[in-house]
Amino acid sequence: MDLERFKELHAYFSQKDLPREALESAEYNAYSDAMHENEDCYNWATTEKLKKKGFDYQNYCCLMMADNVDSSLDDNGEIRYGAVDVIINKWDEGLFGIPIHDGGTSMVLINYCPWCGEKLKK
Repeated sequence: MDLERFKELHAYFSQKDLPREALESAEYNAYSDAMHENEDCYNWATTEKLKKKGFDYQNYCCLMMADNVDSSLDDNGEIRYGAVDVIINKWDEGLFGIPIHDGGTSMVLINYCPWCGEKLKK
């Protein structure tokens, strides 16, 4: 799927409360596949999402890191400790860590991005 067609579908499929038929359509499947398999589509959609939220994604080594750090924060910008869907955290000191989901706040500190391999800057 080309990026322009993806953008058209994104305008429709990113709405809230879509009818079930829309989510079960061949177009939705193509849109979803493009989001996961086409780097241009993923990058565009992720950039749009982060811009809309006001998240400063440009200070990260890659969009995947920015997206996952954003996902680790609550509505107040605080780390969502204990949320099992969080896979990476960033502290104000510039440290990054992978949470250990054992009911506590333990983390494994990391020095390199798990997605692009770049050395993380503090």
